[in-house]
Amino acid sequence: MPDINNFPKHVQFLKGEIETALQKIPLDHSPNYLYNPLKYVLNGKGKRLRPILVHLAGQAFETDPQDLMKAGVAVELLHNFTLVHDDIMDGDNVRHGQPTVHKKWDNSTAILTGDGIFVLAQLMLTGLPPLVQQRFNEVTMSVCEGQGMDKEFENDSSVSMGHYLIMIGKKTGALLGLCAELGALIRDESQETAHHLFEYGLNLGLAFQIQDDLLEIFGNESSMGKSLGSDIRAGKQTALSILAREKNPDQWDNFIKENRTISKYQSYFKSNGIKSDTEKVIQHYIEKAQEGLSVIPEEKRSNLNQFTTMILNRTY
Repeated sequence: MPDINNFPKHVQFLKGEIETALQKIPLDHSPNYLYNPLKYVLNGKGKRLRPILVHLAGQAFETDPQDLMKAGVAVELLHNFTLVHDDIMDGDNVRHGQPTVHKKWDNSTAILTGDGIFVLAQLMLTGLPPLVQQRFNEVTMSVCEGQGMDKEFENDSSVSMGHYLIMIGKKTGALLGLCAELGALIRDESQETAHHLFEYGLNLGLAFQIQDDLLEIFGNESSMGKSLGSDIRAGKQTALSILAREKNPDQWDNFIKENRTISKYQSYFKSNGIKSDTEKVIQHYIEKAQEGLSVIPEEKRSNLNQFTTMILNRTY
């Protein structure tokens, strides 16, 4: 096992172990209708940031590595379950650079595949403390609420930044919050400690999603694995579109009626200061996230601090 204090090597080691654990999930061969697309999802490329966070936070409490792996794989499965179903709802045809399940097969297959993945996630929790299972399902409900809000917000120009932050807090932040608190929950640490770690992950998730909005306009299409500007063209509310509308509603309204190319969106967001405003919001939530780490002894925070920096500096 690589030196836990060598962050890049440690993260690569964890990613490899997580990939191995995903491949070891026992799956039947029949019916092919269920298991072929399920294996397709599990073999897909992913950053595995969520289970990596489970391990890094849990290691600060010296939580049992096997329990952390169970919990980490469970949250990765939960994440993939939401992606399979969200892709159907949003009509997205590419995920991680390959066709989505509903595109490669059909909607019915994708719905069943998502259901199967969610059941596997529940099975991974077997043997972990009841509170872990409870929090897992509470957060799953939050993620569903966030997706419901996301769908309600489409093409709704009355959505404020405050509404948006609540939505992404449920849809993205809550799951990262769960990842951060799982190790403490497994070790039966105090509720206050678990809550602080949840707040760390929640605020990190807010920064992550707002950065995702930024990368969706200013990122690299090949490394992103999807078309730039697809969310904003589909009428989805993003941090940039809300900030642009709140800053100058008439100008923004006229702009979106006339311009659809990604280069014009980029020019608009740069020239009107929306890009820099968005970067300030990301930095704000990164700083708030760091405050949640105060419950971990300073000498054990290094990897989580570096994980936060890695999230902030990501390009896809």
